[in-house]
Amino acid sequence: MNSMTGYGSGIASNERFSIKVEMKSVNNRYCDISVRLPKILFALEERVKKSIKDSVNRGKIDVFINLEYINSTDVKIEVDTALAKQYYLALTELKNELNISDDISLRDIYYMQGVLVNKNNEEDINEYSKILDEALNEALTNFISMRNIEGEETKKFFIERISDIEKISAMIKERAPITLKENTEKLRETIESNVDIKNLDLPRLSTELAIMCDRLSIDEEITRVFLHLKQFNKIINLDGAIGRKLDFLVQELNREVNTIGSKSTDIDTLNCVVELKSEIEKIREQIQNIE
Repeated sequence: MNSMTGYGSGIASNERFSIKVEMKSVNNRYCDISVRLPKILFALEERVKKSIKDSVNRGKIDVFINLEYINSTDVKIEVDTALAKQYYLALTELKNELNISDDISLRDIYYMQGVLVNKNNEEDINEYSKILDEALNEALTNFISMRNIEGEETKKFFIERISDIEKISAMIKERAPITLKENTEKLRETIESNVDIKNLDLPRLSTELAIMCDRLSIDEEITRVFLHLKQFNKIINLDGAIGRKLDFLVQELNREVNTIGSKSTDIDTLNCVVELKSEIEKIREQIQNIE
């Protein structure tokens, strides 16, 4: 079981340059990957995303890739002089048109897109790709390891909460027959004290009482609660993305507990229902962080 929050980094290098990859993630319903990398590595962006998606199912993942040259002479920069002249002429025309007195500086020109071009990417993309893969694999390994460690801690939390829910549910199950009998007697006493018994159709009354008592029974809801808990314990031991399955199961579990509460008048049972809802809410909050 993996958490959706995590961090990992990796560095790889050769004699010319080094690449550092950092990854961090937070909760998200889907696998949403954002990659920030130097322009020279733009061609490798989809390759990075695919590698991550092969290993990660859910989460908002931010990836930061930094490229540093060991020797600055390896950086091949070319100047597009013709383009720079066109920018200068366009800025001059705009300056005159708007009657602006400021001078046009070199800084204004070289910040324009395409004036300074790094030519390394045209000839070294395979070399960059190899080093990037090494750094990414290391970062991804550390990233997944951290998510797994956090996931295992959350799993321990789930096991403790489920154990508490089982104990509370067992108390409700033990009280159920007593509560049903008490409710039946109260209902019978209410009818006898407010209705003339001589004019009653007793067989019909007995049938109606049986139907009403059946509606007050919580045996089915308790049975489903234990089935959901058993399924929950099974799912948290599965590999892969399980967060959505757990979220759905907790919704069903909460529905059964609500039904038990609506059918019950016994104070001890109602107190147990409150405790159950509190424990379920704790689990629900943590599930939002499970992949």
